[in-house]
Formats: sequence, C-alpha cells, structure tokens
Amino acid sequence: MPMRLLRLQDAQAGPYDRVFRHARMRALIVWLAGFAVAIGLLYRAMSATWVPGYVFGPFVLLFLLLTFRFVAARFHESNWLVRLRDTGLFVQYRSYLNYGLSAADPSVVFIPLGEIASARLVKERLETPDTTKPGGTLTQFLRYVELELTGDVAPLASALGDERGESAPVEKHWYGSSTTLYRDYPVTIDTPPFVRIRWDVAPGARTFLDALRPHTVIADTVSLKADFTRLQSLGAEEQKTRLQELARRGDVITAAYIARRLYGGGLADAKAVVEGLQREA
Repeated sequence: MPMRLLRLQDAQAGPYDRVFRHARMRALIVWLAGFAVAIGLLYRAMSATWVPGYVFGPFVLLFLLLTFRFVAARFHESNWLVRLRDTGLFVQYRSYLNYGLSAADPSVVFIPLGEIASARLVKERLETPDTTKPGGTLTQFLRYVELELTGDVAPLASALGDERGESAPVEKHWYGSSTTLYRDYPVTIDTPPFVRIRWDVAPGARTFLDALRPHTVIADTVSLKADFTRLQSLGAEEQKTRLQELARRGDVITAAYIARRLYGGGLADAKAVVEGLQREA
C-alpha cells in the first residue's frame, strides 16, 4: 500500500501500535509545581504581610494561565507524533497544539515501511537572536529523525504547504471571542525525498530508530549548526534565504525581529517583509 494522506479520525490506532507522544505527566507535574509556588507566595503575602508576594504571586498565576493550553493539549487524544506498526508509520504533521483546527482536513501521512530507504538521527544546534535581550543569543539543541523515502513525496509536500496556510479558528470564551494558531510544524521537507520529523516526544529518537532497524538502513548520526545571529554580514539573497528558513521553521517573531534590524522600519513593516518572503517561498 503506497503513502497516503489521512484525516486524524481515519488513522485509527491499532492494539499493537508503538506510540510516540509528548510527555503528559512531566508537563502536568511542572505546571502543578508552579501553581503551588504561586499559592505559597500569595499565602505568605497575606499571612506574613510580605509585599513581594503580592507582585510575584499574581505574575506566576498569569504565566500558568497562559501556558495551561500547552498542558491541556498533551491530554487531548491527538497528542501523538508517530505511531509505528508492522506495516508502516502514521506521522501526524499537524502540531498537537493545533487540535482545534478543522478535523475534515488531512493531517496524518501513512508511510509504508517498504518506502523507507534509510533513517537517521540529525542533531542541530540552532542560534537565534534573543528578542527579549538586545545583543543576546538564544541557543536551542534540536533533534530530528530524517527519513529517506523511495515513493513520491509531492503530495505530502503539498499538504505541508496547505497546513502552513491554515487560518486560526474562532474560539468563544466568557470574555469574548479570540483566535489561536501555533506556528509549530513538526514535519518538514527541505530536500525531497528526505522527510524530517522534529523529535521532542517520548520515547526518544534512538528508541524509534532501533524499532525501525529491522525494516530499513539506519544511517550514521549527523550534527549540524544553524546560526541566524550574524545575517548583517551576508549578501541580500542569503539574508532573504535565511529569513525564509526561519519563517518555515515557524519562528515568525524572530524572523520579523531580524528583518527589522536588517531593513529598519516599524514592526508592521518587518512583519510584511516576512509574510512576503513566505508567500514567495
């Protein structure tokens, strides 16, 4: 059976599937620990007249309120990235955070094991300007599983493009209506036929590759470094390519921040530049 695109409800879980998902209990424990700290600060402020508690307690509570969706999403049924079975892989290319998007759209790709020519672990050190600290650098250490496929990846590449063009659904709350869309894209195709899956789920990437080993070639691990902090020294075309890459990664805020430093103007101008580069790409 060749590669095919599926809706989430059509990718039914099998009893023997090996599931790789974002950790649930770890996120819940951290969130509850933060909640306990906030309550402790407020209690000390009221019982011991400790003034800083009135400042830091509400601040921590507000932060927890803003991050609650990240924890709740991990307990949603769509919280999985890959399901491995004897015949192939189900890979969900829609972020688990965007579970509110239309379920009528395809968001899962099934990849038969026979179409995986090789797989490898890719480690990347990503350096970007720190948007909260002028002159600062933010360093991330990312892991990917890269699959080399033998089938036609054009339908999947098209679906990934459609996913990036999704608009945020309107959500109704007690205080009014709002829209939320996370620019988080766990699956990318930079150079066909290689499909890259960002691996921030459990079990880890090496466990997944060990499970694939009987079915395909596991290539040597590759270590990469991507530096987006010194774009001023690059030519105009290279700057444009780097900004497009940042936007493709979903880091639109950082891309707009760099565009403003490169080209000047206001924040709206920088966002317009990045959006224009996204459309062009």
